[in-house]
Amino acid sequence: MSRFRKSEAREVPVLNTAALPDLIFTILFFFMIVTNMRPVPVMTQFDLPQATELQKLEEKSSVIYIMVGNPHDPANENKIQLNSEFVSIKEMSFLLEKEIQKNSEGNADPFVVVLKADKDTPMRIINEIKENLRNAGLLTVHYSAERKNIN
Repeated sequence: MSRFRKSEAREVPVLNTAALPDLIFTILFFFMIVTNMRPVPVMTQFDLPQATELQKLEEKSSVIYIMVGNPHDPANENKIQLNSEFVSIKEMSFLLEKEIQKNSEGNADPFVVVLKADKDTPMRIINEIKENLRNAGLLTVHYSAERKNIN
């Protein structure tokens, strides 16, 4: 019979981590591409009107969002949200001018206004908003709506 000798203690091979940075950056790029960031927080509730002919807004670099609807507090009436803050009709002209000056320094693209309004909003409020936009020189207005199902 042969004798078995105890060999020296075996070591576990070292884990090769050379490919980990590539894997981490690949996952990071995947999430950067797939994730859709909301440019403006929505602080109002609105039920959009329905339409049959819709187009998607292509250029989103110089966009001003105006949302008209009920705030999340149901005790209040319609509120106007300009980008990420509540404004009144009287303040709107001043804030639009300020927004144009802030964004026009390094940006030569014309501004586009996206108006999202509740379908039960009085037309008087929409007309006052449009008048303020005209006075500020913002003539390109896109209205948001939901697609109407035609059966």
